[in-house]
Amino acid sequence: MTTPSTPADAITSAATLHFTHLGAAGWKITDGKTTLYLDPFFSRLRTVNVFGRSFPRPTDDPRPVYGLDDALPSDTATIDRHVDAADFILVSHTHFNHCMDMPYIAKKTGALVIGTESTVNVARASGVPQRQLVPVQGGEDYEFGVLSVKVIPSLHSSLVIPSPYSTLDNCRYFSSATVPHVVPAPLRLRDYVEGGTLGYLIRFRGHEIVALCSMSYIEREMEGLRPNVALIPASHWRTQVHDYTGRLLRALGLPAVVLATHWDAQAEPYGAPQDAQLEQAETFVREVNAVSPQTRVVVPQHFETIEVAP
Repeated sequence: MTTPSTPADAITSAATLHFTHLGAAGWKITDGKTTLYLDPFFSRLRTVNVFGRSFPRPTDDPRPVYGLDDALPSDTATIDRHVDAADFILVSHTHFNHCMDMPYIAKKTGALVIGTESTVNVARASGVPQRQLVPVQGGEDYEFGVLSVKVIPSLHSSLVIPSPYSTLDNCRYFSSATVPHVVPAPLRLRDYVEGGTLGYLIRFRGHEIVALCSMSYIEREMEGLRPNVALIPASHWRTQVHDYTGRLLRALGLPAVVLATHWDAQAEPYGAPQDAQLEQAETFVREVNAVSPQTRVVVPQHFETIEVAP
């Protein structure tokens, strides 16, 4: 992390950034010296489907299926293969597939954790020191020297549940419950409630990056932001939001680079086929092209790194 002896031009000068997709909504963003993780999720657990149906689809996958009352173990071996250093961890919300691996990474690296009250409570319960925790609720704009972070109030995706009654029955959001200040560790699947959802504007080495991690947003919070890079969730859940892609891109001033995120089947292990998800993500690419033909849009593979010049 930046120290008082860091030269000022190393903080303010423009540089190429490297964006590595971790799967789900997870990213590593680095200039080669300072490293930021966004919603890092490596464990890719099979769980009872808390997002609509009762159980995962039939599969030959031999891994266990975790129920609501089961404690969730992080895949520390996979994390250790891919994470050696981190300065910041930004968390959008506290569902397990966004938050459960954060405490291990924070304790391993000493990274500063920025997130909601629920995120901070998960970290504290899991043994992350208080000095590493920065609770936010949206609206904060913090300067960290090497980069700055504006916290953006946001929304979680709608629930996609087949209804025998009407499409309107599907248009609802997750519970407004929060992770309590004192929660026993290790946390169970049912403990990882949403706890509010945030987006982030990250200003880093000549770049402005808008990072969203769920398939909805508050349009007025996007207006006036002018990022050159936007991380935009591309799952089919976006189709429950009116003109999701068009409204968002126009509000952001048609960013030069759009990186699709949260497009994959995140309960599948790394290396498993993602053909259906990639095919669906291509519909998002067409939506971006229709609104902003000049935008470079990328649907990244797992652990693919995209370079973005300043």
